[in-house]
Amino acid sequence: MKSVLIVLLFLLFNCGKKQTEKKTLNQSVSISKDDMPIRETKQKIDILKILLDEEIGNEKPEKVDYENYSVSFRNNGDSYSVSFLKIASEDLNKDGIEDYIIERNSEGMLGGNANTNSEISYIIMGKDDHIQDKHRILTYAPFSYNILDNIAYKNGVLKATATQNYRTYSIPEEELESADLSFIYKDGNVYEETYLSNCELAKWKNKKVLKNASESFRTIDMHNYTEVLNEKFNAEDFECTVELSGCDNLDLIVEGNFITSDLSQKNIDSKRKQFLNFLFQNTSLAEDFKIVQSYYLSNPVSEELVTKGKLSFNIFTNKEKGKINFRLVLNKDNNQNQAENWEITTRKK
Repeated sequence: MKSVLIVLLFLLFNCGKKQTEKKTLNQSVSISKDDMPIRETKQKIDILKILLDEEIGNEKPEKVDYENYSVSFRNNGDSYSVSFLKIASEDLNKDGIEDYIIERNSEGMLGGNANTNSEISYIIMGKDDHIQDKHRILTYAPFSYNILDNIAYKNGVLKATATQNYRTYSIPEEELESADLSFIYKDGNVYEETYLSNCELAKWKNKKVLKNASESFRTIDMHNYTEVLNEKFNAEDFECTVELSGCDNLDLIVEGNFITSDLSQKNIDSKRKQFLNFLFQNTSLAEDFKIVQSYYLSNPVSEELVTKGKLSFNIFTNKEKGKINFRLVLNKDNNQNQAENWEITTRKK
C-alpha cells in the first residue's frame, strides 16, 4: 500500500511539472514581444500612392494603376496620363524622417499639349506621414525655358543637363546651348550649386525682407534655379506678401491688400501711400523703397515702368468689393548680362 502511494505521488508530481513547463513555455511565446528591447519598426510609407491619390483628388479618373503608380484622365476629350517614379529616399534634412525625390511625368495627346510636362520634386516629410515642404524643378513643358535630361542622383547630388527649349528659343537646333547642373538639399532648401558659388544674392545670408513676417518659406525657382523667398505679413485689415528671387539682379514682387468698403479714388490714393510707407518702415530694403515712395509722392501714379538708377519699378492697382490691392514689381539691375532666363541659369557675368 505504501509503495502504491509513493508511485501515485511520483506520477502526480511529474504530471504537474510537465503542465507547469508547458504553461511557462506558452507564456514566454506570448510575452516575448513585450520583454524584448523595443526597436523602431515603423513601416515605410508609400509616398507614390500618396502622391497619386493627391493627383486624383476629387477627379474621376479613367484608370488608376497603383502597381505602376499611374493614372489617366479623360479630361473632356483632351485625355492625359500622370505617373510617378521615385528617384531617391533618404533623410535630407537630418530630422530622423525619411524624405523623397520624385519624378512626375504627365503625357497629353500631343507632344506640345499643355498636359505634357515633367518635373522633379524634393518632398520633405514631417511627423505623422505629413508632407511638410515641396521644392519643384521643371524638367519639361512645351514652352518651358529649359529641358532637363541625363538626370542622375548619387551621393546627395542630383545632376542634370539643361538645354534651351527649341520652342521658346527660335534658333536652329544646332545653336541651342546646354549647361550641366547639380542640385543639393542644404539648410532647408534645394540649391543649384552654381547659385551658391556664383550669384550675388547667395551672399545675402538669412534673407529677410519683412521685419515682422508671420510666414516665411524658401524654395527654388523652377526655371532658372535661383532661391525664391516668400514672406507674408498679416494685420487686422492689411496683408502684405513678398516674393524675392534672382541671381545677381534682385527681382521683387510685393502685394498689399487692404480690407475696406471705401473704394473711392481718395481712399485708394491714401491706401497706396500707406502701403509704400509700410514698405519703407518695415522692410530690410528701406533704401530702395524710399526711392519708390519718393517718386510716387511727387509724380502722377500710373502703371508705366519707371527707371531710377539701377531700380526699375511699376505699381498696379486693383479694387473689388471690400478690398483694394496694390502690386509693386521692382527690379534692381546689378548685372546687365543677366536680363534673360538662360543668362540667369548660366550665371553669366
